[in-house]
Amino acid sequence: MNKIINKVKKAIGYKLSILVVISLFAQTSLYAQGGKDLFKTNCAACHSVGKNKLVGPGLEGINDKRNREWLIKWTKNSGELIASGDKDAIAIFEEFNKIPMPAQALSDEQLNEIYDYLANPNAETAAPKEAAAASEGVSEEVLLGEKLYKANCAACHSVGDNKLVGPGLKGINEKRSFEWLVKWIKNSPELIASGDADAKAIFEEFNKVPMPPQNVTDDEIKAILAYIKNPPSAKKEEASTEVADAGETKSDSKSTIIILVVIIVILAGLILFLNKARVTIAKAAAEKQGVEYSGPVTFAEACKQTISKNSGLVALVVIVLFFAGLVKLMNNANTIGVHTGYKPEQPIKFSHKVHAGDNKIDCNYCHSSARHSKTSGIPSLNVCMNCHKYVDGSNGKTFTYNGEEYSMTDEIKKIYAALDYNPESQAYGNNPTPVKWIKVHNLPDHAYFNHSQHVTVGGQKCQTCHGPVEEMDVVEQFSPLTMKWCIECHNTTGVMSEGNGYYDEMHARMTEQYKEKWLGDGKLTVEEMGGWECAKCHY
Repeated sequence: MNKIINKVKKAIGYKLSILVVISLFAQTSLYAQGGKDLFKTNCAACHSVGKNKLVGPGLEGINDKRNREWLIKWTKNSGELIASGDKDAIAIFEEFNKIPMPAQALSDEQLNEIYDYLANPNAETAAPKEAAAASEGVSEEVLLGEKLYKANCAACHSVGDNKLVGPGLKGINEKRSFEWLVKWIKNSPELIASGDADAKAIFEEFNKVPMPPQNVTDDEIKAILAYIKNPPSAKKEEASTEVADAGETKSDSKSTIIILVVIIVILAGLILFLNKARVTIAKAAAEKQGVEYSGPVTFAEACKQTISKNSGLVALVVIVLFFAGLVKLMNNANTIGVHTGYKPEQPIKFSHKVHAGDNKIDCNYCHSSARHSKTSGIPSLNVCMNCHKYVDGSNGKTFTYNGEEYSMTDEIKKIYAALDYNPESQAYGNNPTPVKWIKVHNLPDHAYFNHSQHVTVGGQKCQTCHGPVEEMDVVEQFSPLTMKWCIECHNTTGVMSEGNGYYDEMHARMTEQYKEKWLGDGKLTVEEMGGWECAKCHY
């Protein structure tokens, strides 16, 4: 009898061990949150991953400036670190107007994930261009041709059909033989002098200006022609990245379902086995005592008996679960309408990185109404044409958008198409069509926000709310735009009162008591001026 009981106990022990391992695996695979997500949820409202300041400092290179132990202490409770006399903590406290960083309820493991992400925020998306091209089936010859084309041809020719100094080269492989093209590219004056009809026709069409001879080999010409025939940027434009994304999402979802089904089946089997073992042991014990076993046999009967015998404990568990569920429900409700990280692809792939970052175009040049009105406005296409009437992307350059390389020419053509504009005749047609831009930032109707109040009066930079736009190829919602986020900003942001006659007069009328109260720290915040009053935003 004892041998039977021992064997049953061992079997139960093995099964429980398996259950623990499975539970740990499921918890890790289904509920783990990466450093990037943790940063966006807890840090992005006040900090950028770059150098620019928002409410707090930019965090680029933070792992090099401070050791990890110090960073975890500071993040968990900056007030305690300041009070301990830490010099670095006090220096930061002084720099940011003696406003301590709010304590963050995060574990050491979560904080390590955040700081690992900050050490290399682009690790997940960075990839060499050549490797990306190779993965999409672009040959080395085409890549070489692209480089040669940009170095030797792009100043005068486009890979499309539009004319620049010389003709567009789209379909040139079909129009002319390779031998003819080699002769023309290497020495067009010689080919014209030979009396070649095609060469003479091109010479006449382009005002008798011969194409300069190019110092390239036959193999290099072959590579250039291969690129013109099938430019990688055009290939990427045609390829649907949505299918790949959908496939990955579907695969991930399917894997999760399979894992859950396997866990449920194993748990069900384990429960049935344990119940059978319990009944076997109980019957053996009753038989040894010479009585008949009369207890519960099925798992449902066992549960019912356990609940009836432990009604107080069950009631406590129900109450705890009820309030835990209520807290979870409230936390989920707080995320309704919060779309941090939302970055839709636009119908025209407009890169803020190229315009605001590389070319240093002031945000207010395009969004001019931000200085004067409630909304910043979407610039009309005539603003685009101030530059793109002349900059048509025909130099063959490409740009990165959402991790992919695209042709500038193709995107600028979309502007021309929307305006019904002919770049060759520089004339506008009568059939313009609106561009269906996708809205990124969305405030509820009952919340009032005025751009001019913040940009012109408050002197705030666009990056305060919109993040490092000059680093974004695809604009995303950077800040949560919640009431809590707005209130915290109003509580810490100083009003630009210097040189403003209104504030000079108002401060002159203040009694000494209020001067000490409001201006004693050398800064007048929005909150001190009534910025927390409900009707300011909800009138």
